[in-house]
Amino acid sequence: MEERKLTDAEQVVMRCVWNYGKDEIPFLTLIEELREKYDKDYKRTTVRTFLFDLEEKGYVTVERRGKFSYVIPVVQKEDYRKNQAEAMLDIWFDGSAKSFISALSGRLSEEEGEKLKGLLDELDAQ
Repeated sequence: MEERKLTDAEQVVMRCVWNYGKDEIPFLTLIEELREKYDKDYKRTTVRTFLFDLEEKGYVTVERRGKFSYVIPVVQKEDYRKNQAEAMLDIWFDGSAKSFISALSGRLSEEEGEKLKGLLDELDAQ
């Protein structure tokens, strides 16, 4: 399945869903998490709209049980991150992991840089 792009707001909602640490997040808890962790004081209707769009894009399902709704991720965080990283490599670095790492080199500690250099050298040897 080709992932459809998320808006910035949808990415924040998905981060809350993924980082909740359980298989599902109650709708009201999601609203609290958005407020507490991301300083997003969205109205319920706004969050419902985000969830509707995320469902349409295939990222979540929303289940109603009695009076309460629960948000269940369909796309997993690691899969999304991997796809985003691959897209960034393709768009900005012509698919070159070395160019990407080079661009990040100022943010890496010396130890991290040495580890990455070793990994890249191993990849070149294959």
